[in-house]
Amino acid sequence: MSIKKKLISNASELAEQIVQLQYEKQPEIWNKYGERGKKLSVRDAAYHLPFLAEAIETGDKAIFTNYVKWVKKLFQSLKFPDEAMIETLKCTQIIIEKEFSKEQSGIIANYIAAGLEQMKKPVEDVKPYIKASDPLGELALRFNKLLLQGDRLTAGQLIINAVEKGTPVQDIYMHVFQKSQYEVGRLWLDNKITVAKEHFCSAATQQIMSQLYPYIFSTERVGRKLVAASVGGELHEIGIRMVADFFEMNGWDTYYLGANTPTDSILYAIEENKADVVGLSVAIPYQIGLLKKTIEQIREKYNEKIKILIGGYALQGIGHTWKDFKADGYAEDAQKAVVKANNLMVS
Repeated sequence: MSIKKKLISNASELAEQIVQLQYEKQPEIWNKYGERGKKLSVRDAAYHLPFLAEAIETGDKAIFTNYVKWVKKLFQSLKFPDEAMIETLKCTQIIIEKEFSKEQSGIIANYIAAGLEQMKKPVEDVKPYIKASDPLGELALRFNKLLLQGDRLTAGQLIINAVEKGTPVQDIYMHVFQKSQYEVGRLWLDNKITVAKEHFCSAATQQIMSQLYPYIFSTERVGRKLVAASVGGELHEIGIRMVADFFEMNGWDTYYLGANTPTDSILYAIEENKADVVGLSVAIPYQIGLLKKTIEQIREKYNEKIKILIGGYALQGIGHTWKDFKADGYAEDAQKAVVKANNLMVS
């Protein structure tokens, strides 16, 4: 059995052992949280393992070290000492040595060691993503404030008013919606808003985006087609939805499949709609392997006849490039995705 498969299939049991050992080693940190805290610790320990597994499977330590960096920042905002995560990693290695072969545990040890090295580095201070001096900065600040107050209706009307006064919808997407999503994520990571509030802001933004469709779909068509989807169990869909909308605003006919799209559905959509380009997004790093497999299946059926663009948060700061995925390009945002796609159509 591969290391990845063993880590994933035994995640619950491994997490139980890791947390039990950690509680024995750090009673002064954990005992005060009681049984409920222990259950949450087991959940979190199990959540670490898919990132470790994907890093090993792909040979890319950055997948795991970036995750450790994120956890360190999150724990800092929750007032947990660095020793908590450091001990988690050490206990993980101890349990791995007990449950895996010597060869496999040796491989895993290299990745855990990289995580421990990451824990020695200072936390980067992430500055607010929205400034009044930015393009549409004042509008973005007001929009974000209304969302955080839970006032979706007023936030939506604010955007409609701006568009009716002549603000381009593309500018709204890039300078208001995108910046707002980044800022909400930053506030959650800093423990300044709850996960429920973060989810509300994302859902509200998608609802407001849909109110702009009469302006988006009125663009003159250019005779090109895009199929856009988030791969596998990916649920972070707002980014790829923005990409699909941007293509619509540039005259493409788009077929947005949304989140959690099986590969078979993507292949069917390509065939049915005679797509020119497929846009695939992945936000969670442990889905990177699935992205590769999805592209392999598309290539197997269509060879080089269709162009594939990839993007998403998970692809930032890792050791892989779009060429490693056998894609035709990578785009950091929706605007750049349209440019790259148009270039591919004439190359």
